[in-house]
Amino acid sequence: MNYLILFIILPVVFAIQVHNHIGFIRFSKPVPDFLSSLSLKAQYDYKVILENETISINTKTAEFQKWATTYKVTTQYSNYEAQQSSVKSEMEKNVTQLISELSLVNSQMFKILQNDTLSIEEQREEVNELAEQYSKEIPTLLFIRRLFNPQDDVSNKQSIV
Repeated sequence: MNYLILFIILPVVFAIQVHNHIGFIRFSKPVPDFLSSLSLKAQYDYKVILENETISINTKTAEFQKWATTYKVTTQYSNYEAQQSSVKSEMEKNVTQLISELSLVNSQMFKILQNDTLSIEEQREEVNELAEQYSKEIPTLLFIRRLFNPQDDVSNKQSIV
């Protein structure tokens, strides 16, 4: 009975543990959808290139191009690379925009919170108006302020938000 466990059940459990949605190879990074239709050898070769952190980006790109040619998926890989490049570019644009808006919102919020002529209720109303205009930026800004300045008792003033 013990041999049954070692030779039948244990390999099944192991296969389930390492099984990812692409064959039986576990990837630590996102992979192209078309990879699932390729052989396990092709998937393994892709994984070796993908997870090699000792080579330069240019070398890795060249290795991926050779891999795509070897497994006759150059068109699919080119489309995947174009999509990834587009995603990176869009992300960079969004982060840059968010950072510039954070600066604007931060200065506006600072003016409101430092305006001693306003009551707490008036500050709350103005910050709420600001929060309606910048619904994404205000929570991010509050998180950053609390993260980098935890000893500053902003919780009292920012409880108005």
